Amino acid sequence: MNAGESNEAPRTAFRTAVAALAALNVVNNELAPGWSYLPVNALAGWGLISLARRDGVSRAELGLDPARLAAGARAGGMLGLGIGAAVAAAAVLPQGRPWFADERSAGAGIGGLAYQTAVRIPVGTALFEEIAFRGVLPALGARIWGRRRADAIAAGLFGLWHVLPTRHAARANPGMHRAGAGPAIAGGVAITAAAGLAFSALRNRTGSLAAPVLVHAATNAASFAAAWAVMRRSTP
Repeated sequence: MNAGESNEAPRTAFRTAVAALAALNVVNNELAPGWSYLPVNALAGWGLISLARRDGVSRAELGLDPARLAAGARAGGMLGLGIGAAVAAAAVLPQGRPWFADERSAGAGIGGLAYQTAVRIPVGTALFEEIAFRGVLPALGARIWGRRRADAIAAGLFGLWHVLPTRHAARANPGMHRAGAGPAIAGGVAITAAAGLAFSALRNRTGSLAAPVLVHAATNAASFAAAWAVMRRSTP
């Protein structure tokens, strides 16, 4: 087997993972009912890990080494608490409050808030996306381009992953709507790509996906809770 042939297997696996994620993005955002989000993402996460493992990727390369779990959890927990506090402070300020006026959270009661912040966001969003974009894609990509370039490519794909969600958010948020769909989407892609790089650095430093999962979950859950509180306050 020559070098070109030995390099083709990870390229095929990487392309397969990207294609699966692209299809999943459309399904979750445009086609599937809301109740399917958790089971579909759980199945997709299992499939991506299985794909990588069949390609010879180790648990450590995926950030799933049990020996690194505690270190990742400590780092992610501390950072997550700080980010959650910062989000809460931003939502309290008059200048920041309009950016949390997301109409999609307006109809959620206490049960809906609990489900979103304790289940859907941490498991369906943060855990799955970190498995995909800080675990599987960089691990497969590192065998093709090296770790740094693979992390950068995965971060760029993470930004593109947010095109459809940002479009929906722009429709539901008056501040983003006034800015225009194009700038809102471009900003969303840039911000999430930059966040992807930061999450990759955190994962590489700790050796565990636990760190970016916790930070990701804290950021999204705090943002949803802030939006819920802002909308409850503004609703007669």
